[in-house]
Amino acid sequence: MSVRGRTLWCVLVVAALSAPPLILSACLGEIGPTKADLELRVPMRDGFDRVADALQPSCGTLDCHGQAQRNWRLFGGRGLRLASTNTPGEGKTTAEEYEANYWAVVVIEPEILSQVLADKGRDPERLILIRKGRGTTRHKGGTLMRPNDPLDTCLTEWLKGNLAADSCLAAAKITASPVP
Repeated sequence: MSVRGRTLWCVLVVAALSAPPLILSACLGEIGPTKADLELRVPMRDGFDRVADALQPSCGTLDCHGQAQRNWRLFGGRGLRLASTNTPGEGKTTAEEYEANYWAVVVIEPEILSQVLADKGRDPERLILIRKGRGTTRHKGGTLMRPNDPLDTCLTEWLKGNLAADSCLAAAKITASPVP
């Protein structure tokens, strides 16, 4: 029986029986999401700065997600700056920008991200961030990574709860251009 059907059934039973506590408590458990449904997992924040640095050359530049007109934005030294006192495309990424980037990545698809994390990073292509980066979903910026290349490894290992610091560092040094 669907949640809507169980809810209607429970309302009818409760109304007919003047809401005895046992029936009422049984019915309330069927209405809406459970606490477990509402608990979302987020990836580790420690070390994310390296992941953000890896995203900068491919995704966070002024001609891509490092511009104010984009609905998903990354902030940092290669693109859009969080503080108006910082010059776009210049300087080091600030602590506030790293924090904003972490939340930008985490809130794209929170329920799917939570599932990927619960599965220890298995099947990361459930996430649009990975699909667009790999070019398996249409992406205006083209294909920016291939499975097991430095950027892909940086992101997918982070989703597994590991930090592939060497891969993140290698990806951060790459000059962005779509993969042929």
